[in-house]
Amino acid sequence: MVQLLMIMFGLNFRGRYNKIMAKRNLTCIVTGNKYTFAKDYYDKKVEEYTSEDNLRNYFITKKAKTYLNKGYSVREIRNMLNVDDHNLPGPESERIIELIDFHKVKDYTKNKRIFSTLNFATYKSDPNVTKFINNIKTYE
Repeated sequence: MVQLLMIMFGLNFRGRYNKIMAKRNLTCIVTGNKYTFAKDYYDKKVEEYTSEDNLRNYFITKKAKTYLNKGYSVREIRNMLNVDDHNLPGPESERIIELIDFHKVKDYTKNKRIFSTLNFATYKSDPNVTKFINNIKTYE
């Protein structure tokens, strides 16, 4: 009976549901990954990004943000994650620059990975290696 009424009045709850879910689809512009979030989590993200427009424009996955904070470039992140970037904005595009500014990613162009590899074994291994690593640290 309900289905008959739906057909008679042109109601399509499945289509309405898909439209609601489509509003909660987000795409990371660094990795190209697409996500659909539950309403509560989506609302939490909107609060975190201060508006729905900001969320749509500057959404970034946690993994991509972590890599950016560690000093990897957008191109390196896409290579590491095997991202097909033909449909994504270029690494030097205005959208990527705005995204980095929005998230206040510090020292985006500096390579911080070298600092995390310096440990006791590195300094004790060989004086030439230590000298080389120290030269890399100061090189910009």
